[in-house]
Amino acid sequence: MPNTRETIGPLRLQKKLGVGKLSEVWTANDTSAEGADQQKLWAVKFLVADAAGDREQRKLFEHELRVSKSLAHPGIVRIDRFEVLDGIPLLVMELFDHPNLKTQLAETPEPLMARLPRILTEAALALAHMHARGWIHRDIKPDNLLASPEGQVKLIDMALAVKKPGVLGRLLGGAAPRGRGLVQGTPSYMSPEQIRGQVVDARADIYSFGCTAFELLAGRPPFQSRTQAELLQMQLTSQPPSVESYNRSVPKGVVRLIRKMLSKSAASRPASMDEVVEQLRSFRKLERASQA
Repeated sequence: MPNTRETIGPLRLQKKLGVGKLSEVWTANDTSAEGADQQKLWAVKFLVADAAGDREQRKLFEHELRVSKSLAHPGIVRIDRFEVLDGIPLLVMELFDHPNLKTQLAETPEPLMARLPRILTEAALALAHMHARGWIHRDIKPDNLLASPEGQVKLIDMALAVKKPGVLGRLLGGAAPRGRGLVQGTPSYMSPEQIRGQVVDARADIYSFGCTAFELLAGRPPFQSRTQAELLQMQLTSQPPSVESYNRSVPKGVVRLIRKMLSKSAASRPASMDEVVEQLRSFRKLERASQA
C-alpha cells in the first residue's frame, strides 16, 4: 500500500504501528461511526497490495478472528471484526498503543527490567487462558507481547494458533499452508517437537515462553546462530546456557523454572501454564517480602 494513502473505506489511517512482509498495522478511526465512537481509535491490520489477493492470507485473517472471538482475557488483544474494504482484507482490533517487548528490549532495556516480574506473570496468565480455551498459540516470542510502561501486557498474533492437540500446518478451517510436518513458527523460540513437525500440545508454548523469558532476562535468546538450519539444530540438541550466566540478579527459582521450561523433552517441562503462573506468583511474593 502506498505510504500516501490516508483511508481504507471509512477507516481513516492515523499512525503506522508496525510493518511485516505481508501486512501493516496502523491506528485508525472509523468515519462511519457516530458521535464519540467516530473519534475512537482502533488498530487496523491489513494486507499490503501485493498480498491483498492471496486467499491463504485472507483465510489466516479469518482464522485469527475466530480464535479471538473464543477468548476473553484482559491480557489478549481483542479483534472486533474482519472486513474487505477497497479490495483490502483487514482486521479491526482493540488498540493497545505500546511497543512490543522485542522493541523495548532493544531500545529501553533498563526500565523494562523493573517491570519484568509483572510482565512475565501477566503474559503467563494470558497464555494459560488461551490453553484453557483449547488453543495453542505456537508463536510465543517477545515480538508478540505488547507491554505498557506500567507492565500491563497484551498477547497478539493468533494466526498460527491450533486447537489442542494440534498438528503443524493444520489450522481450523484449513487456513494454514498445507502439509503435515510443515515447520511454522519463529526458529529462536520453537520447541523441538514443533521443529520436527510432531503433534504439539500446550508444552510447546511453554518452551517458547521459556525462550522468551530467557531473552527478556538475559538480553538475548538462549540459542543464536548465523543460519536458520543450525539454529533449529541447536533447539533440537544443544543444552541452553543458564540465564544466570548473563544476569546474576535473576532469582535461583526463576533460573530453575526457565531451565525446566527449556527441557528438550515435553514431559520434563511444567505440565501446564497454570503451574508456571503459580511459580511466578510465588517468586513475586518472595521478592516483595524481601523488599519490605
